[in-house]
Amino acid sequence: MRQYAEAPSVDIGTSAAAAFPVARPSVTFRRVRLAALPSAVPWARRILRHELRELQLENLVDSALLLVSELVTNAVQASAHNTSPDPDQLPMIGLSLQVTNTSLFTEVWDGSPGLPARRETDLMGDNGRGLLLVDSLADAWGHEVADGGKVVWCTLTIPD
Repeated sequence: MRQYAEAPSVDIGTSAAAAFPVARPSVTFRRVRLAALPSAVPWARRILRHELRELQLENLVDSALLLVSELVTNAVQASAHNTSPDPDQLPMIGLSLQVTNTSLFTEVWDGSPGLPARRETDLMGDNGRGLLLVDSLADAWGHEVADGGKVVWCTLTIPD
């Protein structure tokens, strides 16, 4: 259940931004499971964009979308090696988004035990820049072994 702060009274002569400050809940949490397919990336982006718009955090959209794209892409690629013997069962990944008054915390789970590692980047190559981007854009990021796979997480600070 979401709880929102009560809107303040409006003073005549104040700007719209000052009169109607963003009423964000202290914590929102969303968790989804996605098939570990390339289509997971645009779905994760849609979910994140919707959450940020709903909370009026459009100033985070560009950086947050790039971060979630990189983390989900890495999870999809890592999951490609974890195929089920049942051809009708797709590997899954998990996406968790937690927004507090101060930050956006993103976690992406996949079933691969291999931990992410930054590698030497070929700036002219097609891949290898993902974790460099995560390291550059996120305020913090890391990984841990969890639930038969791993979780890669990152945080973005919400500016005042």
